[in-house]
Amino acid sequence: MRRFTRLWYFGVVAGFFLAACASEPPEEVAYETGDTPDDVFVDFVTEETDSGRATWRLTAPMASRFKEKKLVILDNPTIQFYDEQGDIRTTLVSDSGEYYEDTRNLLAFGNVVVTSVDGDVLETDSLLWDNKKNKILSDAFVKLTRGSDVITGYGLECRDDLGTVDIKRDVKATVVDEEGEFEG
Repeated sequence: MRRFTRLWYFGVVAGFFLAACASEPPEEVAYETGDTPDDVFVDFVTEETDSGRATWRLTAPMASRFKEKKLVILDNPTIQFYDEQGDIRTTLVSDSGEYYEDTRNLLAFGNVVVTSVDGDVLETDSLLWDNKKNKILSDAFVKLTRGSDVITGYGLECRDDLGTVDIKRDVKATVVDEEGEFEG
């Protein structure tokens, strides 16, 4: 009986170890570990400024802050990026997000849509706004629509205005010329 108990105990410990070594980290680490937020905000707002001019503004109807982790979990976040004149140039929305207070980066996931004032639309499941690099990054499947042109692929790097977009791999494009002719 003692040997069976030891084997069972070893199996349970090994199972927990293998689960901890899983290749994909949980999306919401703070909730997975059973932590409770230090603060809960309704109508959360934060922004980045440069010489008194807003460069971006992040809002969410609900946010949970974990001080020790310097992490804010966001429900339905929206981040608006501004040009030098203070006009909105791009808007990013998603189902959820993680805002890292130390880097001021935003990880957005779940139905992520970035729309520029020019009408360009970027769609993906997840992306990272890297505040220091001033870039949008993703390893996920992405779809960029510019007018009637559609470009898809995996992985992305671009500035927040969606001006120049670098899709990393498996790129496919559907391009329609001015006469409405399909170019594959």
